[in-house]
Amino acid sequence: MIPGPLFDNYYGLIDLEFWLRTQLGEDVARFIRENVHPLDIVFRLARDHGIVLLNGGGFHAPDWSVRVSFANLDDEVYDDIGRALRAVTDDYVRAYHVARREDDAAPAPPPT
Repeated sequence: MIPGPLFDNYYGLIDLEFWLRTQLGEDVARFIRENVHPLDIVFRLARDHGIVLLNGGGFHAPDWSVRVSFANLDDEVYDDIGRALRAVTDDYVRAYHVARREDDAAPAPPPT
C-alpha cells in the first residue's frame, strides 16, 4: 500500500476475514461470516479481555476488520491485543469444527 496525502500512521486495521481466508481457508471464513455478526468481535474483546477497539466498517474499512489506535498505547499492549484477537477467532474456529463434525455425523438423506 502506498500512503496517500492524508495518511498519518494514527491507526491500523486488522482485517480478520482476510486473515481467516488466507490462513484457514474460505470454508472457515464463510462459516464465520454466515454465523457471527462482525460487531461480535469488538464486543467480545471488550467483555472478555477488557480491550476496546472499533469495528473498521464504521470507517469505510472491511466489516470484518478492527481499528487499532497507534497514538496512545504502550508498545506491549499490542501483544495483548493480538493474543485477545487470536482467542476470539480461535473460539469461532472451534465453533466451525464443532458444526462440521455435527454435519459429518448427521445421517445421510434417504436415496430418492
